[in-house]
Amino acid sequence: MAHIKVKNLDVTGIDISKRALSLRSFLLGKGKQGGDDRIPILKKINFEAQPGDRIGLVGKNGCGKSSLLKAIAGIYPPEAGSLEVKGSIAPLIEMGLGFDPELTGRQNIKLGLIYSGRIHEYSLELEEKIIDFSELGDNIDLPFKNYSSGMCARLAFSTAVFQKPDVLLLDEVFAVGDSGFLEKSKQFMLNKLEHVPIAIMVNHSRDLVLELCNKCYLMERGEIVMSGSPADIMNVYEKSLEQR
Repeated sequence: MAHIKVKNLDVTGIDISKRALSLRSFLLGKGKQGGDDRIPILKKINFEAQPGDRIGLVGKNGCGKSSLLKAIAGIYPPEAGSLEVKGSIAPLIEMGLGFDPELTGRQNIKLGLIYSGRIHEYSLELEEKIIDFSELGDNIDLPFKNYSSGMCARLAFSTAVFQKPDVLLLDEVFAVGDSGFLEKSKQFMLNKLEHVPIAIMVNHSRDLVLELCNKCYLMERGEIVMSGSPADIMNVYEKSLEQR
């Protein structure tokens, strides 16, 4: 049975500004490259998810929501604590990452599957499903660099969503493409959410969080500072935005 157990999870990342200064000093001969340029991304995260859970993660930009999804997906390794995930995972995070602008849309479908560790799923049938859903038609054989931002979003979303996971991780995936594709993708994801055992989503839309989630966590500075019903957490979150 699918489940997630996170206990006292710490995750660190690289302080890009500090790393750049360190490298600059080293290259200019003003000192040795070194020092601890790691910074905490997630601190003492605790929660569990069981089948039927639809968990919303809310908080201001940079609070650690996407980082938590990446940790659950195995992209960010734990620095301390424990993370147990049972079941297959579909992380819809940074969709389109790894696409090559010089390759065609069709070639980038395979590249996207390779990047997400799903190349074993490839088939001509899957490729045609992705192309059909993306509505790119003959444009699928044009270089990706010639695509509009909406076309890029449609291909990235379509490549990512044809999965049947036990755990679905969603990072603002309802905000992709033009208005017509947005509604189509929203309905597709709503249907998928009805059949996946566990879903964890980052979203700033009060309506979507209240409609889709049965639990909610408020994050600040890499920590979960409050948990409760979606309505209660969204009320607290929105009040915090008014105080900015």
